[in-house]
Amino acid sequence: MKKIFLATIIFLLSFGTCAAEKNLDAAEIRLTCAVCSLGAYSGDESLLLRSMLTSRGWQIEKLSKKNNLADAKAYLATKGDVKILAVAGTESLKDVEVDFRAGRVPLDDGIPLDEKEKHAGDKIFVHRGFRDYADVVLSDGLFEQLKTSLAENPNAKLYLTGHSLGGSVAIVMGLRLADAGVDKNQFAVITFGSPAVGSKALAKNYEDKVDVTRIVMKGDVIKKSTRALGFVEFGDVIKYDSSSGDNHSEHKMAVYLDSAIRDYYDAGGTLQHEVKDKIAAQIYVAPVLYDKSHFRNKGDAKLILNALNDSLENCFEQPIFAEPRNISGDAKDFIEPEVDRFITAGRDAGCKYVLIRILSAKKIRDARYGERLVTLEEMIFDANGSLLSMQTSGASTENLTLLEAALSAQETLNASAKEIFKK
Repeated sequence: MKKIFLATIIFLLSFGTCAAEKNLDAAEIRLTCAVCSLGAYSGDESLLLRSMLTSRGWQIEKLSKKNNLADAKAYLATKGDVKILAVAGTESLKDVEVDFRAGRVPLDDGIPLDEKEKHAGDKIFVHRGFRDYADVVLSDGLFEQLKTSLAENPNAKLYLTGHSLGGSVAIVMGLRLADAGVDKNQFAVITFGSPAVGSKALAKNYEDKVDVTRIVMKGDVIKKSTRALGFVEFGDVIKYDSSSGDNHSEHKMAVYLDSAIRDYYDAGGTLQHEVKDKIAAQIYVAPVLYDKSHFRNKGDAKLILNALNDSLENCFEQPIFAEPRNISGDAKDFIEPEVDRFITAGRDAGCKYVLIRILSAKKIRDARYGERLVTLEEMIFDANGSLLSMQTSGASTENLTLLEAALSAQETLNASAKEIFKK
């Protein structure tokens, strides 16, 4: 399931071919960092993510470093003048230990705190665990490598990003770069649901030295977890509202990514992007047939359907879309009366093939939190009405949002369609 989802987010990330060249707007950058932050977590999906990113022209360097201080998991993605250093959030007992290692320590061990300073609100101190984790990530020459690459290329830009623990670590890494004299305009920190990392004095000292954007979800309690210990946030704050409707925890990175996609669409963005290996076949795309009883929120339905069509346009060269591009109703009544009409319309448009899709999101019986199985059925006919292919892809909303599950299904079908037309 996670593998299917990561097949989806690859096309999201590939729109940002080079931030310096395309001058990506803020919403696009946030979406890119959300994709990377989710991909920073470990597991088979991360391996798949790196291989697919590589196929899209990104150079990936995995940064797994382990010692007695932290079991650090991160990766560095590079394309053109852009580097994205993404750090994973809490997912192991060692990470939990880092989270709870909340003692107040100086940013630089060469300047120790005395006992009074450890409790003083006007002294610069950081969360010990976050500092330790950042130092492990930046070890083995990575810190010098980043500084050198930025110094040698004035057009280069580095984004430090992460979710939860990973976001807090990203902030500490930003402090390190600022102390090293790196140009503020060459790096930025974008975090998702991350706790505060240091004292009020630290925030005051670095708020003009480090460009920090903290993205927080309403109802996410983790972002406040270190406040009671005297830690203070700084930087710009962007508040997201969870709108997935899938009963997910507001702290979940999938929910942040869902909101980042919506944010990007609201800003006028599109998930379409340049692809070298599009299918050249002449294809008539019938309206997406979707069961309106499964998508009661009209805003959600519109967004999901637009995203599905964007994904399809990344697969085919100049597909001809029917108008309207979607039709709602009862799925069981769709097929028989509509197929002949769509085939005739495709033939009249001069297309050799007709593609029909049916989208549903049925509730899973006895699901604890009302999870749904999102299914996309796809049929490809020739102009004479002969069925060439019929396939179905689906994903549960247990670990994904409704939007992400639908996108993952479409991307999987796109990959299969390419193989069909190669034959």
